[in-house]
Amino acid sequence: MIPHRLIFVDPDPNALDAYKRLLKALRPTWSASYASNGRDAIQTMRKLKPDAMITELNMTIENDSDLLKAVQKFYPDVIRIVLSSESDAQAETILRATQSAHRFLAKPCKGEVLLANIEQAAELRKILNSRELRELISGMPYLPSLPQLYHELISAMESPLISVAELGDIIARDVSMTTRVLHLVNSAFFGLPRQVSNPREAVVMLGMNVLKSLILYVKLFFAAPDSKFPGFSLDDMWEHSSLTARLSREIARDLGGSSRVQEDAFLAGMLHDVGKLLLLEQPKYISSIKWQQSQQEDLSFAEAEYLEYSTSHAEVGGYLLGLWGLPDPVVEAVACHHRPTQISGETSPVLAATYLANALLCCKAGDEIKFDETLLNQGKIKSMLPAWTNQATRLHEELNHN
Repeated sequence: MIPHRLIFVDPDPNALDAYKRLLKALRPTWSASYASNGRDAIQTMRKLKPDAMITELNMTIENDSDLLKAVQKFYPDVIRIVLSSESDAQAETILRATQSAHRFLAKPCKGEVLLANIEQAAELRKILNSRELRELISGMPYLPSLPQLYHELISAMESPLISVAELGDIIARDVSMTTRVLHLVNSAFFGLPRQVSNPREAVVMLGMNVLKSLILYVKLFFAAPDSKFPGFSLDDMWEHSSLTARLSREIARDLGGSSRVQEDAFLAGMLHDVGKLLLLEQPKYISSIKWQQSQQEDLSFAEAEYLEYSTSHAEVGGYLLGLWGLPDPVVEAVACHHRPTQISGETSPVLAATYLANALLCCKAGDEIKFDETLLNQGKIKSMLPAWTNQATRLHEELNHN
């Protein structure tokens, strides 16, 4: 077990004492520092250079600036975990902090759960910083930046006075975004009895989290080059991603996930193949994968990637979303959606849902999928698998029908 350097930030001295006892009992090889305010935390971080920060919400530094945002800006490699006494997962303070924190845990939190989250987040960072992935990323001419429209939407959502209709007006300024929103809301995905032609009305029907995922995906989708490789279609990828998002959210719900978990599962399902869009501009990469597949007829695209490069489009996509600061569960699900058990411990519901949704739908499309048996035997997944398989069949038939 790799020792980690931590910093705990909490105004409650009893909480800090509890963290000290926790590490001494369960992870004696780890080192940690403790701060009761944001200013001391920043000063300590300059010297300590920790792997992770575990903090309460609303911790500030000079001029009441937010500690989480400061660490995100000046120490981007530090894993940022909120361990909060805020009980409402939809509270404004938590929603606002989603732009800066990697993970959220509620007090009281079992010690093993907290430490397991630190270890899982550290393992994800290790996957996204592997030598093979860095070499692949360095060969790309560019990595797209977070769309300006997404920034505008997030900023607008932070206003307590904003209405969904006004958010629709933001979307209406972007032609490609409006086109895709109206296309989706009028598809069998929603099964509405009439056509919707107003983007404001469409936004109300879609909801905020679907809208956010669409902005990310559509911006990449329309910026992607036309594929010159036989058998690869951007339209097919869009349809598969849409169905994966839908099934992933349903699986997360069946696994008992909160509304936040279900939203993350939808977003991860929508974006799980985003790495493929980045790799379309790497003809040598695609050609080598096709060559591997020609040598072994039953080799899947992802298996050929790992054989040739020891990494894949999954990790490439996770790397991009990590740069964009998306929630850790989403980044993890995208990066590991072909190898869900490469991160130790129990698989998160977001990752499990994304992996299963993608695998089941790929099976229905005729792909050869070798399921991860370790994951299939976890929790209620084994008992629920037949129902999810049936749902994947219905979604696939629905797509073909339309």
